[in-house]
Amino acid sequence: MGSLIAPQHASGSRAWRPGSRRLALAVAAFVAAAAAAFGIGTAVGSATNSPTREVSSARYGGLPSWLPKAKNPVGAVVNASATHPLLQGIEGETVAVRLARGSVEATAVGPAFPAAVSQHDQDDPEDPASAPCTFTVTLAAARGVVPIAANAFSLLDEHGGIHPLRVTGAGGGPPPAAVRPGRTITLTIKATLAEGEYDLRWAPEGPRVLVGWQASLELD
Repeated sequence: MGSLIAPQHASGSRAWRPGSRRLALAVAAFVAAAAAAFGIGTAVGSATNSPTREVSSARYGGLPSWLPKAKNPVGAVVNASATHPLLQGIEGETVAVRLARGSVEATAVGPAFPAAVSQHDQDDPEDPASAPCTFTVTLAAARGVVPIAANAFSLLDEHGGIHPLRVTGAGGGPPPAAVRPGRTITLTIKATLAEGEYDLRWAPEGPRVLVGWQASLELD
């Protein structure tokens, strides 16, 4: 009897045994699974990296960049001069007023009225709503010559009417003639007013108004 010879492929290599075939298939499956896992991991990583960078770069509590920026920061000092008067300032706002021979920071607060007026208005609503009111004007950080005159102040209501005023120093006496450099002067301005909107105006260098503060009066 002749000996058994294992069949050979045309290439001359030996045929695969059953165990070798199973091992090759297992290796191929492992390689394919590893490649798929690597591809998925890379895709997930690339997808998650960008949002993570965005979140980490944003500061906690910061305002979004798309919000409009305020033109005048809160508490900032605004400017007024003969060439650029400020006629619609806000009550309580400090205005740096530049004059021909000096400058000063001016602030107006008011109108204030006695608390008893509000109680009387509630008890008798038919009574005309009016009250003695007080504005307080502070002039500070003066440089050069800053004149003060009682008739330089005026009070305009929402209907265009002018109201008489009494301007005094903080202690009730006549106001000083000027603000000295580095000094602070407080003026008291009194008037009897009804409810409504008002503009307290200051014309320190003649008839032209350089500063106007808007104020509202509610007595109830």
